[in-house]
Amino acid sequence: MWRVFGGAALVVGGIAAFIEAQSHRPRIVTEPGRARGAYVEYATGLSHTGYDLLRIGAWALVIVGGLLVVVGLIGYWGTQRDARPRA
Repeated sequence: MWRVFGGAALVVGGIAAFIEAQSHRPRIVTEPGRARGAYVEYATGLSHTGYDLLRIGAWALVIVGGLLVVVGLIGYWGTQRDARPRA
């Protein structure tokens, strides 16, 4: 049963990582500068590499967690089936 709860915790962690990655998405912001006709550009959020690594890690957590839940439920079903009294 620990696999089911552990897998669910990993899935929740992966979803939280997706939310965190979305809130720190890399982008370029262009704003008007002090001089007339001048614009200032600057980057916000994570670097592209950090953003990609965070999303890859989030996918890994969701996939591994989902597999653990499935394997845990199959194991639980097998123990319940074997423990049933036979007529």
